[in-house]
Amino acid sequence: MELLDFTKFEAFNDLREKMGAKQLGYFELFDPSIHLTGIERSELEKLGVLLKPAELRVLPDKTLALKNSRVLVYNPDENWYRSRRQYPTYHVAMCAQLEEITSEQPGQELLVTTRLDDEYQLVKIRPSGEVSMVAHGFVVCKHCLHALRYKDYDEFRNRRRGYSLQVLSNFSLKEFYRFYQQYPLSFGGRREPE
Repeated sequence: MELLDFTKFEAFNDLREKMGAKQLGYFELFDPSIHLTGIERSELEKLGVLLKPAELRVLPDKTLALKNSRVLVYNPDENWYRSRRQYPTYHVAMCAQLEEITSEQPGQELLVTTRLDDEYQLVKIRPSGEVSMVAHGFVVCKHCLHALRYKDYDEFRNRRRGYSLQVLSNFSLKEFYRFYQQYPLSFGGRREPE
């Protein structure tokens, strides 16, 4: 059985013209191997999920994705930041620092989330062995902004240091995801009208 070419079917073309639709629509069949399920989206929006970096997708623009959603990742271990004397940071792109972390410890799990917040949960292990979750303020990784050239951020050019520091200090995830659409990402080819 051969299907009609609906782009040449007069009844549909007349209807499309009456509706004022200039372009043909687009439909992408749901495939759980490439699209987030409702449960996965819910988990990512709440606490997030632990994944190895190899399970993430690095998009051509260097941002990070899980299936059809851009995500941010961070190390959930408070002691990891303490041992490096670093303020907790999250990554929105595959930057030099994230590449270093993944090459040094390829089995290291990172917390992956789609939550837009100023505080994220860290695992705190006390010397007594007691484990608890603590909310902690986070900042965006400056290496990620450099890798993306987000708002022309450059961490190495001294003459632009003031501007770059301003971009870093004013960074907002909501604004970032207005520029880099968070969800849904489409990887199928859209058919262009002839």
